[in-house]
Amino acid sequence: MRIIAGQRRGHKIDGPRPKADMRPTSDLVRESLFNIVGELMPGRIAVDLFAGTGAVGLEALSRGAERAIFIEKNRENVGLIHRNIAILRYQDRTQVHLTDAYRWARTFEPVEQAPMAVFLDPPYREYEIHRRQMSQLLGSLVAKLPADSVIALEARRALDGEILPDFESWDIRRYGDTQIAIRVLSGAAPGPGSEARLAVRQEPAADREEEADV
Repeated sequence: MRIIAGQRRGHKIDGPRPKADMRPTSDLVRESLFNIVGELMPGRIAVDLFAGTGAVGLEALSRGAERAIFIEKNRENVGLIHRNIAILRYQDRTQVHLTDAYRWARTFEPVEQAPMAVFLDPPYREYEIHRRQMSQLLGSLVAKLPADSVIALEARRALDGEILPDFESWDIRRYGDTQIAIRVLSGAAPGPGSEARLAVRQEPAADREEEADV
């Protein structure tokens, strides 16, 4: 695994051990995501929920995020996140919490009104076995995050209004059987001259590498 762009571009980070129950976001999907939201990172606090390897939050730091908060409930994965933070020398700009993402979202309150960036890449089974909790988590983020904050999540299923609150406000991009949903809250969307509600568009699936769970 590697950092795609920014301050630590090209630096390698550790992935999960063989047979680990984790599916890191592929470099291709991570690159596609940050091609959309990367310009919004400078100065923001990034939150990496269901963090796994920490690759998404570390990418946000490399692209200019002021700080990153990693939320992960698996103790082994938390150790991996700490190792990757040390590899990139980001210890002074990070916090790692060994906790459940749903519990964190219920108690989270922003300490300031500066825009944030929240990324979610849960195990895909979460959309089936914790469907209601996932919808409540997203609804809580929409209600609590400051204006101009961005929320982005990855899924391998058709995202719909049962998962995404205010479904028409999300920009859904498709990469083969992977979907990325992005929402910017009450402010300018990524890209010059674009509107707050991003247009849904179909992305090509050709040559997409198979990703294994952040």
